[in-house]
Amino acid sequence: MKTYVQQQKEAVLTTLRELCAIPAPSGCEHARAVYCKDWLESHGATGVYIDEMLNTVYPYHCENDVPLTVFVAHTDTVFPDTEPLPYEEDDTVIRSPGVGDDTASVAVLLSVAAYFAKYRPETNGGVLFVCNSCEEGLGDLKGTRQLFAEYGDRITSFVSFDSYIGILNDDCAGSHRYHVTVRTEGGH
Repeated sequence: MKTYVQQQKEAVLTTLRELCAIPAPSGCEHARAVYCKDWLESHGATGVYIDEMLNTVYPYHCENDVPLTVFVAHTDTVFPDTEPLPYEEDDTVIRSPGVGDDTASVAVLLSVAAYFAKYRPETNGGVLFVCNSCEEGLGDLKGTRQLFAEYGDRITSFVSFDSYIGILNDDCAGSHRYHVTVRTEGGH
């Protein structure tokens, strides 16, 4: 696997550049979902589908109600733009809105999924590789909620690729969402 990772560096960078060119605010990830599905299929993944929440899902050895490990990286960005965002790259840094949260992780997840599609390693249970949607802010974790609605108790482990190089967080992350209604007289 280590050799594979080293060999994939340029391919992952190419994928990252292509993903950065596709705007994906929460709820508008269709183009990235299609890109991810096409990319996975072109790298040998079978059974890939896009669900109603625009998650791109590659089920690996998931038949017969086996327990599942889920690996996700989210396709949406906090930027509401539906036009391509600025992109700059030099020898050491890539600068583009959303590149670190979470576009680079999507490129890495795709590469890992391609390894499974090509080398078909044995697993204890199934693995879902998911480029999930609506993770950010008003997306309200709709993509993740869809995964749990579809696969429920079969999910025994859930790993999110959503960080920076050299950082590993092994605690559960969560959020609190509030709906607030304010009623008042006019003015500003």
